[in-house]
Amino acid sequence: MWDPTIHDGAWRAVWAYSQKRAARDNKTLTLQENRANDVINGLKAARTPRFVKIDGDSRRLDTTALARARKVVGLKGYVTNMPATIIPAAEVIASYHDLWNVEQSFRMSKSDLAARPMFARKRDAIEAHLTIVFAALAISLVTHQSK
Repeated sequence: MWDPTIHDGAWRAVWAYSQKRAARDNKTLTLQENRANDVINGLKAARTPRFVKIDGDSRRLDTTALARARKVVGLKGYVTNMPATIIPAAEVIASYHDLWNVEQSFRMSKSDLAARPMFARKRDAIEAHLTIVFAALAISLVTHQSK
């Protein structure tokens, strides 16, 4: 078990279960199992898919790996280095769910502003670059909204 006093600087995992994710995971695993069986039976010629075990020239279904994957159906893990005393598990999950907003903003800013990659290594340079990008993004959003 992770303990911040013993494992200073270590990562913490937060797990969440979702019935919706479980349904999607089960569907995906079934499709992967069917594809593996098709490759094993020679119905499909493809690179070796997940759950196919190769022993010499023979191929068989890796039932151990499939069973292990089915045990974690519906679970999603979130990793952070912030202790539970600072950020509770629910907030970690909520923060990850909000990441799409940030990612969408960066996609928009790169395409709309025709931004080029920047390779900064020093903290001051990185912070200055992010400040400029966010200022340009804010101006761009205001300009788009006023049209």
